[in-house]
Amino acid sequence: MTIPLIVDANTIVDAAFWMKAATQSIRSECGWHVAPVITETLVLDGRGGVALLLPSQRVEAVTLVKNDGVDVTSRVKFSRRTGVMTLASGWSCDLGSIEITLTHGYPLESVADIAALIVTLTKRGAASSAFVQQSVGSASARLGTGRDGAALSVPLLESEKALLEPYRLNWGA
Repeated sequence: MTIPLIVDANTIVDAAFWMKAATQSIRSECGWHVAPVITETLVLDGRGGVALLLPSQRVEAVTLVKNDGVDVTSRVKFSRRTGVMTLASGWSCDLGSIEITLTHGYPLESVADIAALIVTLTKRGAASSAFVQQSVGSASARLGTGRDGAALSVPLLESEKALLEPYRLNWGA
């Protein structure tokens, strides 16, 4: 049985926390949400032109696309395989001007290596957490940290980064 860690009155660090942290570590390394399949809304910077690269290697569906606040969903075309989305009238050139709601990522059962890595990172994070008690005068705080005193996180080993290489977005490389 895992006993949740209470970082403060509003934060409980439990297995769900570590699973989110593990998934975020993978996302940060790869540049997109690799697994499992999720639906999310992305806000992207406009660069003009007709083609837009989506930050995903596996798009299942696009349900809403706004360009400068205007719904252009019915006018876009996208490739599930390459993550390229086109808009014949052209994309905005403004920062944060493109909003896309999409379903993307790999089903966990199709990427056993990623599923196993999520489990490994979740276990590692949960096993490495501890508390630090800090007091100043009559005020006191208990902070959740790694055993080395660093902030709670799930760093990736070099071998894990190598495992993620096929899933990493490398546009412009």
